[in-house]
Amino acid sequence: MHYVVIDFVVRDNSGGILSILQDVNKFARRHSGDFFTFVVGTENLVVPAPNINVILRHDLQRSYTKRLFFDFFGGAKFINSLHADVVISLQNTAVLGLNVPEMLYVHQPLPFEKNYRFSFFKKSERKMAFYQHFVGSIIKMNLRLFHNGAITVQTHWMKKELKHYTRQQIFVTRPSIDRSDYSGQVLGKKSKNFFFPSTAMIYKNHQNLIEAYKSLPEKIKAEYNLILTISKDEYTKLYKKTEDDPHIKFYGRIPRSEVLTILSHSILVFPSKIETLGLPLIEGMILQRQIAASDISPVIEVTEGYDSVTYFNPDDRDSISSALLKVLQMNLAKRKFEDSYKNGWQAFFDNVGAIKDEK
Repeated sequence: MHYVVIDFVVRDNSGGILSILQDVNKFARRHSGDFFTFVVGTENLVVPAPNINVILRHDLQRSYTKRLFFDFFGGAKFINSLHADVVISLQNTAVLGLNVPEMLYVHQPLPFEKNYRFSFFKKSERKMAFYQHFVGSIIKMNLRLFHNGAITVQTHWMKKELKHYTRQQIFVTRPSIDRSDYSGQVLGKKSKNFFFPSTAMIYKNHQNLIEAYKSLPEKIKAEYNLILTISKDEYTKLYKKTEDDPHIKFYGRIPRSEVLTILSHSILVFPSKIETLGLPLIEGMILQRQIAASDISPVIEVTEGYDSVTYFNPDDRDSISSALLKVLQMNLAKRKFEDSYKNGWQAFFDNVGAIKDEK
């Protein structure tokens, strides 16, 4: 089987979407009987192998106009010339007009979020408003025009939202978790911190979390610091205010191994307003940590059945602070988290093979 994998928008600092590309790359390296051609926009994101070819398209990454033309008009000729058996797009939009079936992976929730509308008039929200409104309208148009293949999302919430824009088959497939990443972690450690691992995005809701944390009694803050994986400069840029509480630690970006080590002895706090999956939630459950999280549909779906979680209104600082106090009284999860999506990427490629066979 020859797979062509398209992801020329991802960069080396792209966070979760880079993880998706790297997971597909790992799958390709393990399946040497198949051939994979990756079309990407940045060097060194794909680890080479005898069965892996990489095509660099810097031009498509640097120009959004070129990307639009590629997806809607000119890209089919280029992709068809690669003679794939099936095409996989990991970047929220399909290349239209292909002569082989395509699996479209949609992981951007902003266009489908109805509870939070970002504004072009607020400088801190302009980037999110651009993705939610302008890019969102393009993604929805692309979904309406996509007729040759199927779609993959990570949650049933996303599937429900996408059904408004497409009649194509939609699979819900959660990315599989590599348990080897947790092999050095000791379960059952006493919690020493509140911990929120995330990127510096306005919808991650750091400000409400910080203000809620600051309202806690000093005795509690002295015992439980709040650790964030954004820098103090990033926080200031996002919210136009500085923060100097000595109990709030701005670590900035840290390696995934360090994230897991900190999480193994922390309470996970997850105040995000918008999510598709929320990988830290799964990581926290694997490590059997206490969790305080937003009461939004994707979060509740992912944590359903977990026995050490409490929820709060992410827009209400009193609700957040109450949840922080409540989670301090909760025990570690009693039963080990069992991921029902252990073979997530295998299931994904099984679905890819199925749409190829149907063609």
